[in-house]
Amino acid sequence: MDQQMVETLRRALIDRGRALLRRRSHALADEGELLAGREPDWEDQAADETAAAVLDSLSEAEGRALARIQASLERMARGTYGDCVVCHGPIDEERLRAVPEAERCGGCTNSH
Repeated sequence: MDQQMVETLRRALIDRGRALLRRRSHALADEGELLAGREPDWEDQAADETAAAVLDSLSEAEGRALARIQASLERMARGTYGDCVVCHGPIDEERLRAVPEAERCGGCTNSH
């Protein structure tokens, strides 16, 4: 993979990470507002708790996505970006363009 492609994907990863951090920040603020609201009746409280649980699961998923992005940036720094972490073979460039944080080749992704 040429350096220009790696740089393009590095910028895409950084942009995705920033977007996730902004969304996570908004979700945490929304969760705080839900939990700090007025004294609700039991139906409102159940709805608020459900909404807070959904926001919490979103922030957990976003946290995992951020970790994958950071791992990809670290592989770029080491010069191993684009190599499958399982079989060490190349990850198809088309796959990396679609999912820059991919850490496995198509074969290893399908078999694990």
